[in-house]
Amino acid sequence: MNLTTDQLFELLPAFLRLHDAEQGRRIKRAVDPTSTTRDIEDFGPLRTLASLIAREGQIVDEALDQHYANAFIETCAPWVIPYLGDLLGVRGLADIPEGIDMRARVANALDLRSRKGTLRALEQAAADSSGWPVYAVEYWKKLVHTQSMRLTHPAMGRTVNTRDKPAMARIGMPFERDGRNVEVRRIETATGRWNLGNIGLHVWRLRPYSISGHVALPVGTRRDFRFHPLGCDAQLYARTGLDAGTDVPSLEADMPAPITRNIMAEDESRFYGPGKAMLIQVGNTVVPVENIKAANLASRAAPGAPEPDWTRSGGISGVTLIDPELGRIVIDPDLSGPVRVTCHFARVLEIGGGEHGRVHSIGSIEDGITIAPSNNLVTAINGAGGEGTFLLEQSSHYSANGTITVPADGILRIVAIDGAFATVRIGSAGLTIALGDNATLELNGLRLHNGAVTITGTGAAINIHESTLVPGLALGIDGAAASPGAVTLDCRTAGAALRMDRCISGLVQVAQDMDVCISETILDAGDPADMAFRPAPGAARVTVAFDRCTILGRVATGAFTDGARAAPAGFGVAIDSDERLATSDTLFFGRTAPPVAAEFRQIGCIRFSYVPEGSLPPRLYRCVRTPEPIFDSTRYATADYMLLGSRNEEAITGGAENGGEIGAYNRAAHQARASNIRRSIDDFLRFGHAAGQFNET
Repeated sequence: MNLTTDQLFELLPAFLRLHDAEQGRRIKRAVDPTSTTRDIEDFGPLRTLASLIAREGQIVDEALDQHYANAFIETCAPWVIPYLGDLLGVRGLADIPEGIDMRARVANALDLRSRKGTLRALEQAAADSSGWPVYAVEYWKKLVHTQSMRLTHPAMGRTVNTRDKPAMARIGMPFERDGRNVEVRRIETATGRWNLGNIGLHVWRLRPYSISGHVALPVGTRRDFRFHPLGCDAQLYARTGLDAGTDVPSLEADMPAPITRNIMAEDESRFYGPGKAMLIQVGNTVVPVENIKAANLASRAAPGAPEPDWTRSGGISGVTLIDPELGRIVIDPDLSGPVRVTCHFARVLEIGGGEHGRVHSIGSIEDGITIAPSNNLVTAINGAGGEGTFLLEQSSHYSANGTITVPADGILRIVAIDGAFATVRIGSAGLTIALGDNATLELNGLRLHNGAVTITGTGAAINIHESTLVPGLALGIDGAAASPGAVTLDCRTAGAALRMDRCISGLVQVAQDMDVCISETILDAGDPADMAFRPAPGAARVTVAFDRCTILGRVATGAFTDGARAAPAGFGVAIDSDERLATSDTLFFGRTAPPVAAEFRQIGCIRFSYVPEGSLPPRLYRCVRTPEPIFDSTRYATADYMLLGSRNEEAITGGAENGGEIGAYNRAAHQARASNIRRSIDDFLRFGHAAGQFNET
């Protein structure tokens, strides 16, 4: 159809069009005699009617086009996807907060069903429905058994070659090469694997995240370095490979697995090079892969102060040594200049900052002032008047030492740009930000360590988004907190509003009359008996709201709020009002009564959370009191930091409002993804076989 106003109007006889123009001229004189921008035709009643008909026709035309597009999964509207999926039998998948690509899942349905019963179809269906990398293994092909001499299978039933270090390193992994005896336990409960008809679906739940081009700090005066920006040992991970579809099986190189020394030594080029897991640049020269060797660079003695020498410390001429399990480097002694590294670590979820996309949270930065890593942030910001947007454009080391003064009604934003994760070392004088009357502050995408952040003055609002205030201020060699229980954020701005979103922090201390809202954040006091959140001594009337937080330590507050939120003026983050009661889906893990204490318990409510016995909370709604949660690790530098272990009860791992785990990792939706894998097993497993899920990370 697609008729325009002119096309419709030209269908009328000429005398009616002329008469309509005359009518339009008289109406224009009466209504808008001074206008020279609008033609007389715009006032004609018939032409106005024709424009209304044309507009409705265009709406109908667009609706017809959309109806046609809705017949195809590639072009249909999002609301149509479940209906097309229902026609193809793609149903029953649990909802995931981050979302899975259901369009791709439905589009692949016919292809997957045509290959139903094949190993690749099962693997692809599990990966599409969970959003996790999945590698499927047929265990019966590696069973040790007596073979007929008339039909031998040399690849089956091989004994262990103890001289093959890469093969030895793969024992217990899904890529194991050696043979096994029969194991009669059931694979559905993830207790047995090696039997006829058994298929294992191995998943990698941790997500690799990159650190690109940061300057590695030397160990003392030696030419020894660590990959981790905080100078601690940390396991390196491989990058995730691209999905190849159902025609090409997944490979070991596609999985975001931890890198071991022996596997890397088998082929350094698999992990090292541009676009791969790691890269080292000394001066202006990239170290070629031919000069890279994997090695054990463990300490010669137990860690202490000063740090002992490493194995092969001092280096080998012409060779740069890398220990991927400890994240250590020994540079070729023939090379000189600063060392820049690119590498990948792993974590459960994108909180605490990183190089992942953060455009939605950064807001407008067109007028931002770039600060070079060589400049002290305090000096640069004070020199620019103490207000404005200041950009950190590199995933490198910055320094901050002293006091930043923000003028009255000023807005100070310190932002790491999208794709950068800046590490800020606080100097001996500390970092203090003094806010003038009604001033606002935003920290976005930063990792601050070696000291506390102190905010003083009479500011109106403080927003800390996707940042890390390292728990314990700094890390030891082994990743343990240097000062567990120390204050990392000290807000002395009485009457201000504090908002923390997707952050990691140690103890947070606030002044009186402060309104605090913390969401999807980890507060780590270092020990459950220490304080993780508290009012300053003598402070009163502190209100706080926790939403999907994990808190290791005790919490004390005046009251818990009811959850209405609004974005502070001047911030780039648009925050809609949350109609839920504020404190929800939060894991309070404290000991030494009371673990959670509110002065005014008749105000507010805590919902779908873990609240330990002995607490003094407000009204509880569907909360868990026992048993205690079990974490895989409570050290910040580890990949499974604050991850709930598999030994936890269903009340913890499925007690949140959406049926997921309680705490900061609720958005990771581990339970929903695992449920989708089980549904895929039911739909695509070959008859007579059994399958189970195994979490590799």
